[in-house]
Amino acid sequence: MPGKRKRYPKEKGHFQGQSLLEMALMLPFLLVLVVCTLEFGRLFYTQLVITNAAREGAYYVATHESDYDPVSGIAPNAVVAAEQEADNSGIPDITVSFTPINCCTKGEYSIAVTVETDVEGLLVLGFLGNVFTLDATTYDTFPLSASVEMMVQ
Repeated sequence: MPGKRKRYPKEKGHFQGQSLLEMALMLPFLLVLVVCTLEFGRLFYTQLVITNAAREGAYYVATHESDYDPVSGIAPNAVVAAEQEADNSGIPDITVSFTPINCCTKGEYSIAVTVETDVEGLLVLGFLGNVFTLDATTYDTFPLSASVEMMVQ
């Protein structure tokens, strides 16, 4: 008969809507997995940026030793170089500190440059902090730091 669809019998154990129910059950876990992947990628990127900023600051001090003042423990142009490196990569707020090692005979001492920053607004910390609530306001920032040591030439 034209116009009438032939119905096939249901297979044994097959229920209509089973796939929809399974997807509804797994969707929250998949979304948390995607968000966690993005947030950990953001943390990893920030760590790479501040490591490069510390390397840039240490390189500047290593090649311009007259810029470093051992009394105050600051090299202003090296701070500017580290801040510019971080700012060019999208991390505007960093703290730069210097630690001389076996100071201050040229060619015999090195300087460690440490760059620190806080990553704000991580949803992952809210997920991991308390599994039963999705409140990320409890964890405002996540501190990251990187340190690089170079010999002053």
